[in-house]
Amino acid sequence: MKQVAIIAGGGDLPLELARQLGQPPLICAMDNNRPNGLDVDISFSLSRLVPFLRLLEDRNITTIALAGAANRPRLDPEHFDPETASLLPEMVAAMRSGDDATLRWIIALIEEFGFEVKGLADLAPSLLVPAGVLTARAPSTAERADAERGETILAALAPVDVGQGCVVVSGLCLGVEALFGTDALLLGVSSHRPQREPTTGGVLVKRAKPGQETRVDLPTMGPDTVANAVAARLTGICVQADKTILLDRARTLRAANAAGLAIWAAP
Repeated sequence: MKQVAIIAGGGDLPLELARQLGQPPLICAMDNNRPNGLDVDISFSLSRLVPFLRLLEDRNITTIALAGAANRPRLDPEHFDPETASLLPEMVAAMRSGDDATLRWIIALIEEFGFEVKGLADLAPSLLVPAGVLTARAPSTAERADAERGETILAALAPVDVGQGCVVVSGLCLGVEALFGTDALLLGVSSHRPQREPTTGGVLVKRAKPGQETRVDLPTMGPDTVANAVAARLTGICVQADKTILLDRARTLRAANAAGLAIWAAP
């Protein structure tokens, strides 16, 4: 098996993916992104994206995986090499269209260089959540109804590429995930809950956007998600089966069970 290159963002996902591979991967990261627990073999900047891909060609890399949270870099035209500079109008247009459009553009460029981009379904399927109830407590009828309401909300937002999560209680939407992610969503809900009824209950719903490029940027849940959901006084988390990443499964479910939180994966 040839070596896989992981273009790693922040967080724990790159490390968990690396552990699932048959041999040590080549770890690459943009200057403003660093994965937890991994040494970076190659650092690169978006302004020199083409030379970076040429370097991977020289290393005989054939497969690339993108994993982890990525921070958008500032684009300084003065730092671009000529080949990457020629792509700048396309790059800026993609970034203005949203995260999914940006990732699709990057993937298309990588594939133009002859690399194969693979997702977790191929490289580490055990990190994806199967359908069913994951915790000791199953969701109540009211929690399932809130999850269905959340699915409807996320489906409505999908065409404008806003986010992958929302919080719903008694049919009311308390917040929607945007650029800053799920933790920021839950922090916002937590900060406002004591001020307005209902002050407790509700479900965090996380789903991939319909038509999303599923090789990258899948919804992710881990111990921090549970801790933040508990702090926001939620009682459930509903994720999309087979399209949601579960980090540190044992610790995540242990924390959820200790808090009486219901976690389940819906088709």
